[in-house]
Amino acid sequence: MDESVPEKIHCYFAPPVAAAVEGLSRPPVMPVSRHLYGRRKADLDEPSWINSVRKELNDTRPESYPRRPWTIFRVSDSIRRGGDRKAYEPLVVPIGAYHHSRSTRTAMQDHKWQCVRYLLSRHRNRERAGELLNRCLSELKALDTEIRSCYSDNLYQDQHRLALVMLLDGCFIIHLLLKQVEKDGVEEEEEEEEKEKEEVVVVIEEGMIDVEKGKEVIEEGTIDVEKGKDEIVELEIGEEDEKIQNPLLGMLWIWNIIAYDLLKLENQIPFFVVQTLFHILATPGDKGLDLPKLALRLFHDIHPNKSRGFTAMPASQVHHLLHLFHSSLVPSQPQPSDSGAYAKYPPEWIPSATELKRGGIRFRKKDGSGSFLDVSFKDGVIEIPPLRVYDYTNSLFRNLVAFEQCYPDTSTCITVYTAFMDCIVDTAEDAKLLDLKGILANRLSTDAAVADLFDQICVPTRYASDRNYLADLFFQVTEYRESKWRRWRAELSRDYFRSPWASVAVVAAVLLFLLTIEQSVFAAMSYFFP
Repeated sequence: MDESVPEKIHCYFAPPVAAAVEGLSRPPVMPVSRHLYGRRKADLDEPSWINSVRKELNDTRPESYPRRPWTIFRVSDSIRRGGDRKAYEPLVVPIGAYHHSRSTRTAMQDHKWQCVRYLLSRHRNRERAGELLNRCLSELKALDTEIRSCYSDNLYQDQHRLALVMLLDGCFIIHLLLKQVEKDGVEEEEEEEEKEKEEVVVVIEEGMIDVEKGKEVIEEGTIDVEKGKDEIVELEIGEEDEKIQNPLLGMLWIWNIIAYDLLKLENQIPFFVVQTLFHILATPGDKGLDLPKLALRLFHDIHPNKSRGFTAMPASQVHHLLHLFHSSLVPSQPQPSDSGAYAKYPPEWIPSATELKRGGIRFRKKDGSGSFLDVSFKDGVIEIPPLRVYDYTNSLFRNLVAFEQCYPDTSTCITVYTAFMDCIVDTAEDAKLLDLKGILANRLSTDAAVADLFDQICVPTRYASDRNYLADLFFQVTEYRESKWRRWRAELSRDYFRSPWASVAVVAAVLLFLLTIEQSVFAAMSYFFP
C-alpha cells in the first residue's frame, strides 16, 4: 500500500477499489504445475514450452476454483491497523477453523462436547444416538470441500479433524439457539426455564470442567465411523435428556461476551453446517423452528436497533452468524440517491458537529426510526437515530466494517455510517453535543473515548462513491453550509444571541438606536419646519 496515504482518513468517497482483494491474506488458490515452472527455460524446446503453457491453462479451468465464494476471512493487517488489533479474535469461545487450536484440551472444548451429548440424549435412545452421531460425522466429511471453500485461507486440518471442529462448534451454536426457544416457553415450563439459565457456561480457565467418563480428545486422523476398521465404541448415553451441569452460569456478564465472540469475522463456521446438524439432530418438538430468527433473538440484547421485529433472511441465503446479523442492520434494498450528480461528485468531507452548529445546522434525535442508519437532513436540521455506545461497540462495528470490506457482494451501509460519525464526532466537544441532544448514549469513560472509537474504526476503510447511501445528505449539508445568508444568520445568532442576557442587550441596543434615529428626525424637522 502506498505509504503516502495519511493515517487518518475522514469520509473519503473513494472511487471503486478492490478492497476485498487488498484485504485478503492470500491470492486465489490455483494449481501450479511443475511442467511449466519446474525446469529452466533453457531446458525446454519450443514445442515443449508451448505444451507446458497449454497444460497450465488446462490446470486452471474455472471448475478448479471453489464453487462457493469466500465468506469467512482472515482480517488483514491493513484493516487491523489503527486500533485494537485483537478486536477480531475471540475472547472465550473460539469458533471455526481459524481459531480452533486455541481451544484444544480446554474447558471450553469440554463444554462443546457436553453440547453434543445433550443434543444426542434428547432422542432418549442409545442406538439412535449412535446412528445420529455417525450420520453427523459422515455428512460433515462429505461437505469438506464446500466448507473449505468458504474460508479465504488454506486450512491445515485434515478431513476428520475439520469435521470434528464443525461438529463441536455447530452443536454449541445449536444449543444456544434452542435456549432461545426455552426462554419463550415453547419447549420447557417456566420453572424449568429458570433452571436452564444456569446450564450454559463459558469457562475461561482451563481444566475447570471434568472430562466426561470414557471421552477422549480425538486427535487428528482418528475419526472413523465405518465398521470393520476399528472397534465401535458404544455410546454411554441414557434414555433421559442430559443436563449440561456447570456451576459458573450465574456469571451473567459472560453472555454478552459469548454473543460478541459469535459476531467476529474470523470466528465463524458456515451456516449450512449448523443447518445440516440441526436437521439430523432435531426432535419432533423442534418442528417449525426458524434458525435465523432464533439467532437474531440470541443477539437481541446487543443489537443497536432495539426491536423484536427483526426481519431474518431465509436460512439458505445466510453465510454465517455475522452475515445474518449484518443483514438485520442494513435495508434489504439500497437507498437510491435523489440525484445522480450527488453520487457521482459527492463532497469528500463534512465538518464536525460543533462546526456545523456554528454554520447554522442543528442536530435532532430521530425518534421512532427502525434503524440507527436512518440519518436525514431537512431545513437545516440533521436528524440522527439514537445510538448506544459501550465498551464492546468498537469490536462489533470493526467486525461489521471488516465484513463489508472483505466481502464484495454486500452493502457498505455500516462503513458509510461510521465514516459519517467519524466526520461529525471529531473531538470530545462534538461527542458531548450529540450526547446532550440524546443522539449518543455514551457509556464509555469519557467523551474523548467516543471520538477515538469512530476514528479507529474508520482508519482503514474504503468504499465506492456510488455505494454511499448518505451521498445526498453530504451534498445538501455542504450546500446549506456554504450559503452566505445562512452563514451570516448563524454568525449573528452565535455572536449576539448566545444567552438571554446577550439577547436583552442586543434588543436594548436596537431600541436605543431606533430612539436615537427618532430623536434626530424630530430635531431636523423642528429646525426646517419651526
